[in-house]
Amino acid sequence: MEYTKHLLSVDEFCSYVGIGKTKAREMLANPCCKYVVRIGRRVYVHKELFDEELKKSAKYQLTM
Repeated sequence: MEYTKHLLSVDEFCSYVGIGKTKAREMLANPCCKYVVRIGRRVYVHKELFDEELKKSAKYQLTM
């Protein structure tokens, strides 16, 4: 059985996307982000929803 994380912390999100914490928190503070999950004061990113949003907003649809 293989385990994969669906929720990324801010630090994991930064390393996944390759941006700094300041820019990440700026992105995640937007109230209309569908991929942000708040549990109490903690902020997480739903990885699958973020990937879908990224594919939608990509300028060119590249197939690999």
